[in-house]
Amino acid sequence: MAFFKGSAYERTPLFEPDEAGNSVFKGLRARRLRNPDPVLEHTVVAKNRLDSVSHEYYAESRDWRWLAEANPDALFPEDLLWAEEVYGEEDVAPGEEPPEPGPRQRLGHVLIVPRRAESG
Repeated sequence: MAFFKGSAYERTPLFEPDEAGNSVFKGLRARRLRNPDPVLEHTVVAKNRLDSVSHEYYAESRDWRWLAEANPDALFPEDLLWAEEVYGEEDVAPGEEPPEPGPRQRLGHVLIVPRRAESG
C-alpha cells in the first residue's frame, strides 16, 4: 500500500502477520493522532468550510486535519460545521410549516484552533 509523500497515513504501520505468518488483515492500523496544542477559538459563521477556516489561520487549506484533530467531539470532520437537525411538533409554531429536514450549519459553534506544527 502506498501513499503520497506528506500524507497523514504515510508512516502508518500495516497489521502484523500472526505467528504462522498469515496476514490477519490487509490494511493499515489506526493512524496515530497528533496531540495539537490549542491556542485560539473560532466561532462558526455562515458559509464557513474547514478548508477556508484552515486557510484563514494557517494560510494552507490542506491543513484542515489539524482542526479536526483538535476538536475530537465530532465523529466526522464535517460535523464541526454542520449538524443534522430534527424538528418535532413542539419546535414549530402553530400554523407554520416546519423547516426542510437535513443538515444545518452550526452557526455560533466554537472550534478550537491548534498551533500548527512545523513540517519536518
